[in-house]
Amino acid sequence: TSIVQDKAKKVLALRVDPESPESFMLRPKRRRWVNERYTRWVKSQPCACCGKQADDPHHLIGHGQGGMGTKAHDLFVLPLCRTHHNELHADTVAFEEKYGSQLELIFRFIDRALAIGVLA
Repeated sequence: TSIVQDKAKKVLALRVDPESPESFMLRPKRRRWVNERYTRWVKSQPCACCGKQADDPHHLIGHGQGGMGTKAHDLFVLPLCRTHHNELHADTVAFEEKYGSQLELIFRFIDRALAIGVLA
């Protein structure tokens, strides 16, 4: 793990604003968190299913994070090769039965990113 920590560069720091203007509104408009540096790093990681080079950062689907014409926040992404990304979009239920839920896979991936200092 020390080799990984030496080679991995910190990609981003998360900012915390407990008094954002939206936090005082009754019905705030949601802002999508976008971070191209993080998604670029995710794309450089091995596929979460097979370990081959990922082609895409897959954004979580089917759990209320996206919407019509929108994606989940860039934090909720998973590295997938083209084969597994296509498999997931073709049949989410079958994919999750075979590889585990997207939520669990993304949780483990975020945990790894935090543990190696990519997210700080």
